[in-house]
Amino acid sequence: MEKDEILNSHYAVRRNAAGNPNTPADTLVELSKDSDCDVRRNAAGNPNTPADTLVELSKDSDWAVRRNAAGNPNTPADTLIKLSKDSDCDVRSSAAGNPNTPADTLVELSKDSHYAVRRNAAGNPNTPADTLVELSKDSDWAVRRNAAGNPNTPGYTSSDEEFIITETYVAIKGTNHLWYKHNYPNVAPFYTCGCFCGSREQLISRIYSIDNLSADPAVRMRILDALDRKFKEVFGR
Repeated sequence: MEKDEILNSHYAVRRNAAGNPNTPADTLVELSKDSDCDVRRNAAGNPNTPADTLVELSKDSDWAVRRNAAGNPNTPADTLIKLSKDSDCDVRSSAAGNPNTPADTLVELSKDSHYAVRRNAAGNPNTPADTLVELSKDSDWAVRRNAAGNPNTPGYTSSDEEFIITETYVAIKGTNHLWYKHNYPNVAPFYTCGCFCGSREQLISRIYSIDNLSADPAVRMRILDALDRKFKEVFGR
């Protein structure tokens, strides 16, 4: 569909277009101004939405729009700093899981009263080691789990036992399923995970999808990076 056709369509069409990672950036800019909050929410969570548009969406009156902007990998660090102080815990939680969030902001988020905020801070690759040591003692098991799995945590070790290696793929234990990266002649490497099958770009889009906000994107990106490193070590590509 052309941009004008999308913008003049029923709100359900606009909402779906706003959440589609294949929607062009200029169309997402227009959809970010939509009167319907669900359309703006989807635009805020779309990995194709430009940074300056996300800055505007971070000021939206709807908490879910701000939450999705806080979790978007294109959102600038200075905007994430502001979102980390939001009154809504879901917004702060998304900011805590964003790999663009600065270390000093994560230190503050690690002290948040809500466990989901601390959990995401514990899984973030930017969280400093001394903060992770404190998070490893948290009263909430999910916070301790994420801290234990963070490579920045002192004493963290990674072993080949985490991987399954065959002639055609490398697999690693993900958050809910095994994640596979496949190697076949004359075919670009591709990934499968649960019902997903696609490229790295498509997998990253899924990781940051607004449908997956209950999971920590920083943890899943760390799993993906570990899988890529091992795959290159094994197959050289």
